[in-house]
Amino acid sequence: MLPRERLIKAGPEALSNEELIAILLRTGKRGKHVLELSQELFGKFDNSLVKLTNASVEEIAAVDGVGIVKAVTLKAALELGKRLHKELEQVPEKLDSSSKVYRYCQDMIYLEKEVVKVICLDGKLNVVSESVITIGTSDRSLVHPRDVFRIAIRSNASGVIVVHNHPTGDPTPSKEDRAVTKNLKRAGEILGIKLVDHVIISKRGYFSFREEGEI
Repeated sequence: MLPRERLIKAGPEALSNEELIAILLRTGKRGKHVLELSQELFGKFDNSLVKLTNASVEEIAAVDGVGIVKAVTLKAALELGKRLHKELEQVPEKLDSSSKVYRYCQDMIYLEKEVVKVICLDGKLNVVSESVITIGTSDRSLVHPRDVFRIAIRSNASGVIVVHNHPTGDPTPSKEDRAVTKNLKRAGEILGIKLVDHVIISKRGYFSFREEGEI
């Protein structure tokens, strides 16, 4: 069975390093199957992913039958692996104050339409995930608890922070904002997922329902 077929059937974890490399190489060379080429290539670097990662494109391409195109593809995949490792090793962002939330969501300040973002947190207020759930018109947006807590449940979150922007520049909450906050708090209490805060951000600062004692 070819490596590609094995991956589909058994999953990537079941494949050897040589088989995974063969999938990236895609084709072998005249008189040599792609898996044989992969084994030869890997052997040139002492069967070490570290050495293969540190090798230059030219060094990889110099292996007979590999060439520049295959070498570039392989280097790109190895770089993605490095970036994934770096991301996994990062210490989660801890949003334990509304000012941190405001800094964390600075990219929303200059948006021309209201955008609602849900930030899912673990029990220590570290960020687990974030998702934009609503993009409204220039002056209003609609938030429903089911949309917020559906994401929270999927992320196995202990709590959520809801953030939305006011394109007008004034972070003062409207009646609708206050009603939404009450509904979110009530829904969170039923589901056992805490509404940690609802923060409205704008060019002129922010409003935190928790800071103001409204949660």
